[in-house]
Amino acid sequence: MEKGDREQTLLQVLCDLAGVQTTYRDGWGREQKVRREALTAILQSLGYPAESPKDLEASIRAAFKEKWDSVVDPVQVLPQDHPAVPLVVTFPQGREDAFFRYRLRREDGREFWGEGRLEAGIPVDGAMVDGVRYEQRLFLVSAPLPPGYHDLELFLFRSGSEESHAQSLIVAPRHAYVPESLQGHQRTWGVTGQLYGLRSQNNWGMGDFSDLKALIHWAADQGAGFVGTNPLHLLFPNDPEKCSPYAPSSRKHLQPWYLDVTAVPEFGEIQRAGAPPSFQEAENRVEELRNEPWVAYWKIWSVKRRVLEELFRHFRDHHLAKDTERAHAFRAFCREMGEDLFYYGVFHALDDHFRAQDPSLWGWPLWPEPYRDRCSHQVSHFAETHPDSLAFHQYCAWNAWEQWTACGRCSMERHLAVGIYGDLPVGVDPAGLDVWMAPRLYNGQVRLGAPPDDFNVNGQEWGVVPFFPKALQEKGYGPFIQLLRANMRVTGALRLDHVMGLTRLYWIPQGASPREGAYVHYPFHDLIQIVALESLRNRCLVVGEDLGTVPEGVREAMARKKIFGCRLVLFEKDDTGRFRHADEYPELSLASFATHDLPTLEGFWSGRDLDVRQELDLFPSEEVGKKMRTARKRDRNLLLERIAPYRTETHGAPDGVLAEGSSADEATARAAALHRHLAATPAKLVAISLEDLCGETEQVNLPGTVAEHPNWRRKLSVALEDLNENRRVHLILEAVRQGRSASDP
Repeated sequence: MEKGDREQTLLQVLCDLAGVQTTYRDGWGREQKVRREALTAILQSLGYPAESPKDLEASIRAAFKEKWDSVVDPVQVLPQDHPAVPLVVTFPQGREDAFFRYRLRREDGREFWGEGRLEAGIPVDGAMVDGVRYEQRLFLVSAPLPPGYHDLELFLFRSGSEESHAQSLIVAPRHAYVPESLQGHQRTWGVTGQLYGLRSQNNWGMGDFSDLKALIHWAADQGAGFVGTNPLHLLFPNDPEKCSPYAPSSRKHLQPWYLDVTAVPEFGEIQRAGAPPSFQEAENRVEELRNEPWVAYWKIWSVKRRVLEELFRHFRDHHLAKDTERAHAFRAFCREMGEDLFYYGVFHALDDHFRAQDPSLWGWPLWPEPYRDRCSHQVSHFAETHPDSLAFHQYCAWNAWEQWTACGRCSMERHLAVGIYGDLPVGVDPAGLDVWMAPRLYNGQVRLGAPPDDFNVNGQEWGVVPFFPKALQEKGYGPFIQLLRANMRVTGALRLDHVMGLTRLYWIPQGASPREGAYVHYPFHDLIQIVALESLRNRCLVVGEDLGTVPEGVREAMARKKIFGCRLVLFEKDDTGRFRHADEYPELSLASFATHDLPTLEGFWSGRDLDVRQELDLFPSEEVGKKMRTARKRDRNLLLERIAPYRTETHGAPDGVLAEGSSADEATARAAALHRHLAATPAKLVAISLEDLCGETEQVNLPGTVAEHPNWRRKLSVALEDLNENRRVHLILEAVRQGRSASDP
């Protein structure tokens, strides 16, 4: 074998061992080969040097040895009704006569014991590792295990020595949670939107938790079954312009700028005692902030923070100092959240401290080195000497959870069929809280993204980092489980952004082009079963965002586990390019027109999204732009053809005829007919975006842009209080209600 061929073979072997794909199919179905440089960088980030044949050989030995290093795997995930627990024990040759005893402790505390000798096990595998022969033997442990989290401990005895090895046993239910309201042929619909973009007479320039409650009440009055929001996770309060909800600092905490500060109890207490100057200043600026054309995050947070600091001082002096019931509630929250909330306070207090010294220190990677490690003596000393700074941020987090929980309670009291529909991003910002808390869990040397496709011909780099697959397994999937619990705590349904990430994610070496990435595999079988278990325990329906290139078997596994998929009108086409008939949509799905990353209905119809792409020079060539405009014209005609059976005179079309024109009546008629088409599908969930309800033309987010486009800043043109009086809103909702209660025409 020639040197080049041998090196290529070694590279392929190492990639297979590490779970890195060396080829993939792009958005056009063409096979792409990953460049050597990208594979080398990704392998290096996984701890496997691969620059030279010598590196490859050493890394292959190391990767191979890892498989045989553990006596038992750290975690095992099993389906419900498994006949027995398969216990696989790995040991070096010569230890076959060792005696063992195991203890299986169920979650409810019940224990099962057993014993035997290693030589009695069923041989399942073996290998030579560094000159030593290793064997794996299987033992079947009979124990009735219900869905849940159990523990197995193996004790080995030989030559007077004893050692113990632990394994987490996770037993998953047959399928995820589906509420009673969606059993059988029952269906529902809901509205979705960007919370920050809500206009109201009471907010301070951006939507807040009180607006969300008002939206829930309004939606319930219309007969909706759910209200969906953008991710509301913690971003960067000291850097409000980093406002993408899909690049959070933490996926377990909430963003404090969604607080309605006037709804915090201390606000009323202070007002009754005489408002301080900060209150008057806020009152003077609120109207200006409401009238800003886009969400002015910097201005809004600077005003809210000053008021929140005043509220905290009052809380400290009149509640904490006097040990009131409200102080008890705060302390109980701190105990419940434990270490997560403690370091939340430390992280933000440190951020305040260092930014006050130097505003260019934008994140923990630029802090003085001792403070980059949360376990350092310096961090502990800082926490001890800045108790009020920590407590202020914990106070903000507590009030955010209180208001968020109140929104969930409101959805239950109004008997929404599903409740709040939350959203869980696929990754986190490398400079954020989650990575600072657990840097070994995340791969900071890569960024997540997607290869080129029709909608993003240059590919995408999302600026977020992924979990290390191996680190998740070593921790018994604990971080993943905690993440799901934090996000299912209030919601009745949860969207898993880029659900394909349960099986593989597209890693891009830091600083490389999105074209220079590769797919890295995750333990799909384990993760999807954990999702089902947490879904059932938290009574939270799960929707997997399965758009784009979906690996074989993912949708089938989702269907078996009753995890809903996503179906967009814009993507649902047959082999001829025609839009699918309503009855071709799957039942276990959430159907909608588009997403935040795609044009709104009116933007699609007018071609506004294409105009913006041309203005920003996002087409690779003038020819591509022309082809997309030609394709858009064809799509408009085909969509009119598909939704034509759903026209009615009451929907505003002259003589009940749908046209391609741009008048308000024609646009409303098309919108009503399209949503009537959506509502007629078998999909158990139909989502109507507030942007389409209100007739917005501008796109919420334009992938591939940052400063060039006002992503995540747009406000709705219709205020919450005016939704009931809006003719377009009324006609679309009437069409949806008709479609959900009737069969196809």
